[in-house]
Amino acid sequence: MSMNTARAGAGENSPVTADHEPEIVAPRSGDRPLQSVCDPGPAAGERRCGSCGQLLTDPPTGLIERWHWDEIAAEEVARARGNGHSVALIMLDLDRFKDVNDNYGHLAGDAVLRGVADVIRENTRDGDLACRYGGSAGDEFMVLLPRSGLEEALAVAERIRAEITAMSVTAKVTREMSASIEGQTVSIGVATYCLGDLAELDLEDLMLDADVSLRAAKRHGRDRICVANVDVTSEQSQGSQADRRLASWSRFRRLRSV
Repeated sequence: MSMNTARAGAGENSPVTADHEPEIVAPRSGDRPLQSVCDPGPAAGERRCGSCGQLLTDPPTGLIERWHWDEIAAEEVARARGNGHSVALIMLDLDRFKDVNDNYGHLAGDAVLRGVADVIRENTRDGDLACRYGGSAGDEFMVLLPRSGLEEALAVAERIRAEITAMSVTAKVTREMSASIEGQTVSIGVATYCLGDLAELDLEDLMLDADVSLRAAKRHGRDRICVANVDVTSEQSQGSQADRRLASWSRFRRLRSV
């Protein structure tokens, strides 16, 4: 059996970033009231729901099945509001993941998804809620971090980003040949709410803000982290690269709304 090594999504036009400081975007998504859901009960820890028999885990990754994640995550947001805790959401999208499926096959793509799920599990706590988003073909992931503020969420996001980039996944691409798939990158959007936000906003708002940040990360070069709901102003110093980024996102905030 031979072994090939490939850079995931590599090509002449692949962007190269000099650093990975988080960029800032700060639109708000609305002020709908929080809607809680019924506690899913002990079945949430089982593979299948005791009442409907539906899978509670995503078969390729072993993470929480998306629709049950919606219920559990909404309940966790409601609990955070009741207890006065902050809550954060990390939304991840694998960069150019279609290239993996096209070049190495869908079984290799599944192997990469499992590798990403392992990275997420290794870098989150018991009680954090992770799912694969987007259905059977999805290469997006969401991680809800109860009792976490921006600093904690950014630390988790950066560990995940760095470990996915360093990941090497070996997968069969034909019956006779395997490939080692390396260099996969990920774009990440982060949104955090404190108690004052939670009084007005619900899980859907949190998801929308994280998604806006994720789209900004994709537009501005991929392999980076963008943050929603951070107060940025045009009074930031222009001295450093980070300051210039903050000022740029302040202009973005004035020009764009969700």
